[in-house]
Amino acid sequence: MISKSNTKKILMIIGALLILSSVLLACTESPSEPAETTEEAAVDSEPVTEESSEKYRIAFIPQLVGIPYFTAMDNGGKRAAEAFGVEWIYEGATTTDAAEQVRILESLVQQGVDAVSVATLDAESLNPALKRALEAGVKAYTSDSDSPGGERLVFVAQALGKDLGYAFMDTIAEDIGGKGQVAIVSNDPTSTNLNTWIEYMKERKEEYPDIEIVDVRYAIGGSTEKAMNESLDLMTRYPDLVGLVSMPCSGTPGLAQAVIQADRVGEVWVTGCGTPASVKTYIESGVMKHSVIWDPEELGYLTVWAGIQLIEGNPFKEFNEVPGIDRLIQYFPEDKTLLLGPPLIIDINNVNDYDF
Repeated sequence: MISKSNTKKILMIIGALLILSSVLLACTESPSEPAETTEEAAVDSEPVTEESSEKYRIAFIPQLVGIPYFTAMDNGGKRAAEAFGVEWIYEGATTTDAAEQVRILESLVQQGVDAVSVATLDAESLNPALKRALEAGVKAYTSDSDSPGGERLVFVAQALGKDLGYAFMDTIAEDIGGKGQVAIVSNDPTSTNLNTWIEYMKERKEEYPDIEIVDVRYAIGGSTEKAMNESLDLMTRYPDLVGLVSMPCSGTPGLAQAVIQADRVGEVWVTGCGTPASVKTYIESGVMKHSVIWDPEELGYLTVWAGIQLIEGNPFKEFNEVPGIDRLIQYFPEDKTLLLGPPLIIDINNVNDYDF
């Protein structure tokens, strides 16, 4: 028979065991509460979408604004920005001014753009500014015109300089029948890409011993009027001149207008860099037979794509698939060049096939 004192002790032990079991039960059930709270928070939080995330800001500084060529690049950049969900900034000067290019670049860096590309006018003045941009964390690179000797991350090239220089020489040689005097009208004497084309044009001339390049002129500032005036002076100074070659696209209409004004149509032939829209009238009227170009809209598009790859740290492959461009884009690692493709020759047969 259990005594009262023992009964009391047993009841106390049973009570302690009940308390301990309730504590243990609480400990095993408690983890489910944070899981329910986390699930509720995930449902209530705003989903991250392309619209709510911050866009990359990619800028491009052309050699000058207001001409069809760079307007076409701007249109291509806008198209790519819409396709890839980034912000495209297009800012340049109305004349070819190397100092102004540097000022615009530094301003864009201060505004905190993610990437900036430049169609170089003067590598000597631009390279230090590109280096400062890189040090500030901005992905700095070149497009359309390179900046040799600098630290730019990549050059988005419209075509190889050699291919362009050779194409200029081949087309003018065909136009003038392989013999006679030829003169070149370029832009500023510091324009890196144009100087490269001229050197390769002279190299190619060795294939045409009966052609003489008598002069190279510079329509400083890139205006059509200056190119026209230089061409008129060349035809006066060299009365036997039979060919004029324009390096910048902005100057080609000026050369054609000079031939018309001098009443030398059919005697002096014009070729050079020219968009289909800007040379159409002169090809159809017999002032020109050819112009050399590429698709500047695609170049602007490729410039944006390249900027995105640099921002995201994606290395370029030897051959790159770019959404929106229907061919592979080749990359040359030895000089960090991303190549759009070969030059496009415009003539009477295809001048109406393009809308730039």
